Amino acid sequence: MDVSMLDAAALDERAEAAAELLKSLANPVRLKILCALVDGERSVGALAEAIGVRETVVSQHLMRLRAEGLVRNRRERTTVYYTLNDGPALGIMRALYESFCPRPAAAAAE
Repeated sequence: MDVSMLDAAALDERAEAAAELLKSLANPVRLKILCALVDGERSVGALAEAIGVRETVVSQHLMRLRAEGLVRNRRERTTVYYTLNDGPALGIMRALYESFCPRPAAAAAE
């Protein structure tokens, strides 16, 4: 791509949005949560168990991720389930998942 053909104002706006997204991802707990959500919806308790962090910590990070539009939730009785929203974060998380998220031994053997 020829950078000289880019609109400087549009590039500034996109760069700012990309920097904000990367700030949201720049936390190991949030990355582990998002990595766990690449495979699909999970409850707060299942996320906490999967990433080895207390539910209260997971909930705090999920609140931030939801406020930033990276995840959405649904409630079923007393259980809250989270899933990744479509958008740039989903594409980035899929790429990170392929490179950095460990797979269970049975799935890795396939």
